[in-house]
Amino acid sequence: MRWMSILFLVIGIGLLAGAGMLWRNHANFDVHALRADGTVIDLNYHSSSDGGTYYPEVEFKAANGSVVHISGSTGSNPAAYGRGEHVTVMYPSNNPESGRIDSFSETWLAVLILGGIGLAFALIGGGILFSGLRTRKINDWLAANGLRVQARFENVIYDTSLKINGRSPWRLICQWQHPVTQKVYLFKSANIWFDPTTFVKRDTLDVLVDMDNPKRYQVDISFLPEAG
Repeated sequence: MRWMSILFLVIGIGLLAGAGMLWRNHANFDVHALRADGTVIDLNYHSSSDGGTYYPEVEFKAANGSVVHISGSTGSNPAAYGRGEHVTVMYPSNNPESGRIDSFSETWLAVLILGGIGLAFALIGGGILFSGLRTRKINDWLAANGLRVQARFENVIYDTSLKINGRSPWRLICQWQHPVTQKVYLFKSANIWFDPTTFVKRDTLDVLVDMDNPKRYQVDISFLPEAG
């Protein structure tokens, strides 16, 4: 989990950096590009498994007098433009053929997609990493200051709320009653990546508990064999 979280975080940061560079390039292009009036002369259909999309083909006259044809980089279905429709085209003076339609989707859609995916990866990786570090800090505190209690073993659950490479972990469930408040707490062990049922031959489990805040605890599963 730790290495996976680091990998997700690195991928996310890389994608965000790529989105930032793409945004900078688009911003520079927007500042220095020339603009011209263009006309949609055709709609090029690209078929795909979900029905296909239409990409506009635009003709415009550059400042050097040449007539240039460009194709839109983003498509849609139904088509976002109609034949004969006038659009604004942006292009570099030294290379009119690399011009593009002046629209939000043509300029920023790729940046938003790349940035959105990068942000999702970074949040997932950072969240898992932060959670792991927080759990380790709590466990270190419990090892030094927690009270070891005996909690009644209840059962083993297969936790399908978490899946990694198609696998879900098992967790040991036990119950304990606070001797002062008489409140009953249900404790869950850390994730176990094999079925521990046959190895739990006991009625109680050791649990380190913060007596001032029993929601901070650690179920001792050191008696289980190492996962193969």
